[in-house]
Amino acid sequence: MFAQNRTVRGTVTDASGEPLIGVTVQVQGTSSGTVTDLDGKFELENVPANAVLDFSYVGMQPQSVAVNGRSTIDITMREDVAALDEVVVVGYGTQTRREITGSVANVSEKDFNKGLTKDAADLLQGKVAGLSITSASGDLNDSPTIRLRGINTLQKDNGPFIVIDGVPGGDLNSVAPQDIESISVLKDASSAAIYGSRSAGGVILITTKRGSGSAQRISYDGYIAISTAANKPEMLSAQDWRNYVTEHGLQEQAAAFDRYNADTNWFDEILRTGFSQNHSLSLSGGSSASNYRASVNYRNMEGIMKDNTFENFNFRFQFSQRAIDNKLRIGLTGVANIRNISPSDKSNSMLASNFLPVYPVYNSDGSWFDLTEWNQGNPLRQIEMNERNIKNVDFYGNGDIEFNFTQDLIGKLTLYTQRKSFDYSRYDHSETYNGRDPKGFAQRDARTMDKNLLESTLTYNTVFNNAHKVTLLGGYSWEQNDFQRVQAQNRFFITDMLKANDLQSGQNLLPEDVLSEKNMYRLISFFGRLNYAYKERYMLTATLRYDGSSKFGSNNKWGTFPSVSAAWGVSQEEFMKDVTWLDDLKFRVGYGVTGNQDGLDPYKTLELYGRSGSYYDQGNWYTSYKIAQNANPDLKWEQTSSLNIGLDFSIFKNVLNGTVEWYRKKTSDMLYEYAVPTPPFLHDRIMANVGDMLNTGFEFALSSTPIRNSNFTWTTSINGSFNHNEVTKLSNELYSTSRLYVGDVGGIRGMSATTSSILEEGYPVGQFYMLKCNGIDESGKYIIEDITGDGEITDADRTYVGDAQPDFVFGWQNTFNYKKWDLSFFFRGTVGNDVLNIGKIAYSNSQSLIGANVRKEALKIGLTQAPQMCSYYVEDGSHIRLDNLSIGYNFDTSRIGWLNNARVYITGQNLFVITNYTGLDPEVRMDGVDPGKEEREFYPKPRTFSLGVSLSF
Repeated sequence: MFAQNRTVRGTVTDASGEPLIGVTVQVQGTSSGTVTDLDGKFELENVPANAVLDFSYVGMQPQSVAVNGRSTIDITMREDVAALDEVVVVGYGTQTRREITGSVANVSEKDFNKGLTKDAADLLQGKVAGLSITSASGDLNDSPTIRLRGINTLQKDNGPFIVIDGVPGGDLNSVAPQDIESISVLKDASSAAIYGSRSAGGVILITTKRGSGSAQRISYDGYIAISTAANKPEMLSAQDWRNYVTEHGLQEQAAAFDRYNADTNWFDEILRTGFSQNHSLSLSGGSSASNYRASVNYRNMEGIMKDNTFENFNFRFQFSQRAIDNKLRIGLTGVANIRNISPSDKSNSMLASNFLPVYPVYNSDGSWFDLTEWNQGNPLRQIEMNERNIKNVDFYGNGDIEFNFTQDLIGKLTLYTQRKSFDYSRYDHSETYNGRDPKGFAQRDARTMDKNLLESTLTYNTVFNNAHKVTLLGGYSWEQNDFQRVQAQNRFFITDMLKANDLQSGQNLLPEDVLSEKNMYRLISFFGRLNYAYKERYMLTATLRYDGSSKFGSNNKWGTFPSVSAAWGVSQEEFMKDVTWLDDLKFRVGYGVTGNQDGLDPYKTLELYGRSGSYYDQGNWYTSYKIAQNANPDLKWEQTSSLNIGLDFSIFKNVLNGTVEWYRKKTSDMLYEYAVPTPPFLHDRIMANVGDMLNTGFEFALSSTPIRNSNFTWTTSINGSFNHNEVTKLSNELYSTSRLYVGDVGGIRGMSATTSSILEEGYPVGQFYMLKCNGIDESGKYIIEDITGDGEITDADRTYVGDAQPDFVFGWQNTFNYKKWDLSFFFRGTVGNDVLNIGKIAYSNSQSLIGANVRKEALKIGLTQAPQMCSYYVEDGSHIRLDNLSIGYNFDTSRIGWLNNARVYITGQNLFVITNYTGLDPEVRMDGVDPGKEEREFYPKPRTFSLGVSLSF
C-alpha cells in the first residue's frame, strides 16, 4: 500500500494565468496538506494514488481533483462570484445582487442572531446599517421599536412595512424564527416605492423556507434557556435603612415602620430565573414537479418578572405543484399561530422600589403583609392575586397560480385571507394596590381583524442581442381590512372569586366603561416596474404605484408614488479588465416618493358624533350627543421623497466587500391633530396635513474573510449609520403651533406632573426641554441656571438640554470556524444619544425617606428638596453591548446513514454593556415623539444563556 504513495507537485493559477499564493491544498479526509508558495507551486509527499486533493482559496470557488496516479497536477481556480450573483428578494420579484439599483440589504439564515429569539426582529437586531431595533424592556409582551433611517412621522411609530412571502401587510409575530430563510430590507424610496402609500418607513421582506425537489428531510431545532436580570436597582437594604435612621436620629419616627424584624429585598421577591424552551420540527421534500414543507414550532418562555409568561404554537404548511410541462405552478400556504401571554404589570417595579426593606412579605399568621399609603403596596401580593391574560389567534392562508404563457411572459394570481383575534382579560383583586380603590377591577377586551387580498401580476422577461436584459412588471392589488372590538370594564365587586368572568356583578359601571366599534377600509392599487440592464454595466429601474385608499378625504382618495434609479457597473467596463484586484465596483443613484397612512383611523376624515352627557326633559333623563370629530375632506397620506446615492465594491478576490450610502429624506404633509377654535369648528381639535420633516444620513457596511483555509475561517462584518433629523415645519396658514410640549411625566413623589420634551421647527424629534441644572450644591439644592436672567426660576427658564436620537449606531459581527467548531460574537451600540433617567428622579431622592425606600445613590446625591424635572437627570446614553456570543460543534455524521447533520451550541445574550449611563440600561423606549426615557415603571432586561441542538435526518 505504501508503495503506491507518491509525491504530487503542481501549480495553481487564476483565470488570467497569474499564480495564486497561499492556496490550501489538502488530501481529502486527512490532516495532510500544504499551501502554495510565491510562484503558486505546491508539493505534497506520500499521497495515495487514489486520493482526492481539495483546493481552497479566499474569493475562489473550491475545487476537488482526483489524483488518479498522477505526480503533477496543475489547476486553474475560478473566481467565486456567488456573492455578486446572489439572488435577492425585492418587491414583487427577485434580482441578482449585480443588477440591483436601489438600496437593498439582505440577511440570510447564517447571519441571523442566535439564541433565544421571539420573532424576526430579534434575528435582525444590529445587522443592517440604518435599521434601528430597540427593546425598551424585558417584558415578553413588549414589541421593539423598529425604525429605518430615522423618524418619519409624528403619528404612531412608522416602522417598516412587512411583506411575508410576497404577501403585503404581514406581522413579524406570525412567523417562527426557525421558518425564516432570509430577510431583505428595502431602505430607499427607489426600492420601496413599489409598495406605495405604506412604504415611507421602508419595507422588510421575509422569505420562509420551502421544500426542495429532493429526498424527504426531517429537521429538528431546539433549545433550553435560562434568563436572569442583567441589572436591577440597588435599593437600600434593611441594614442600610436602619443605619440612615440612626445617623439622622430618627429612631422615634422609624419605630412605626421597623417593628416586624424583617429584611426583605423586594426585587428578589418579584424577580426570578426564567426558564424557556423552544422546539421546532419540520418535514420537507419533493420531486422535479413539486415540493412541500410542513413545520410545527412550540415556544414556552418565562420572563424574569414572576407575572410574565409567553407561550406560542405555530404551524406552517407550504405546497407547490407544477404541471402542463412546467408551464403551470400552483402554490398553497396555510398558517396557524396561537399565543398565550401574561403581560407583566410594570407598576410592581414601582411598588418594589417604594416598599421599605424592613417590611415582611407575610404577617406572622401567614397572611399577606400590606399597606394602603400612596404608591405603597406589596408587589408580590399583586403578582400572586392579580391576573392579566392575552390570547392571540392568527389563521391565514394563501393560494397562488402562476402560468408561463410563453418563455418570457409569466402571469400570477394570488388570493389571501386572514383572521386574527385578540382576547384580553384583567382582574385586580380588591386587596391589592391596583384593586383596593375600585374595590376590585375587571376588564375584558375582544377584537377581531379580517383581511382579504387579491393581487395579480404580469411579468415579461427578455434578453436581446445577448446584451440587453429587460423586465417589465404590471400588477393590480385589492385589499379589504375589517375590524371590530367590544370592551367592557367594571368595579366594586361583591366577591373576587369570579375575577373577570362576571363583569355584570360590578356595582359602579360608568358610561366610558363600555366600548364597541366596527370599521373597514379598502386599498386598491395599480403598479408597474421596468428593469433594464446592459451587460451588467448600465442598469435602470423605474416604478410607479397608484394607490386609492378609503381612509382619506374625498378630495385626496388617490395618490401616485413614482421612483427611478440607475447603476453603473464600473468593474464591467473594458478599461477595468486589467485591474485584477477589483472584483466589483458599482455606483448607484435613486429617487422616489413613498407614502404613509399608518396611525390614521379609517373614518378620520368624517364628522363623528359621540356621547355628551344627559339632559332632563319632562320628568325623564335623555342621553345627548355632540360632535366628537371635525370632518376634513382634504386629509391625505404623508409623503416622503428620498434621494439615495450608493457605492458597492468588492476587492481582492472578494476578501473585502462593502457598501457606502448617502441619503436625504423629506417627509411632507405630516399628519397631526391641531387645536382649533370653537366656533367656527364644532370640536376643539382637527387632524390635518401640515408639517415637514427632514432626515439626512450616511451608512456603511463592510464584510471580509481575512482568513479561509481548509481548517480555519474568520469572517467579520461591521455596519454603521449616521442620521440627522429635523422638524422643518409645524404650521401653515390654517393650522399653527409655535411649539409642542410632549412627554408627560407624573406620579413622582413630591413633583408636579410636567413634560420632558419639545417639538419645534428647526430641531430634531426627541429634544429634552427642561430646566438646566449645573449640579447640586453643598446644601443639597439644585443649581438651576437662570436662562432669562430675571432672578427667578420659572418655566420660562426651560431650555434644550439633550437629544434622545443617537449620532451613530453600529454593529460588529465576527465568526470563526475551526474544523468542526464555530465561534461567533456580536457587538452593537450607539454614540451621542441622551437618556432621561426618570427612575433616578423618582427613587434617588432621600427626601422620600424614611416612609419609602430609595436607591443607594440617593444618599450620595444628598438632595434636600423636592425633585424637579431638570437636566441633572439627562445622561449620556452612548454604549457598546456584547449582544451575542455563541459556540457550536458540528458532529461528523458521514458514517451514520440516517443522520445528515448534527450540531450543538451554547449561546449567551446581553452579556455586558459598557456605558456611563447610571440607570438600568441605556437602550430605552424610542417610539413616538418623546423618545429616550427610562420610565418610572420598568422591567429589567434579561441576560440569557441557552443550550441548543440542530438535527437533520
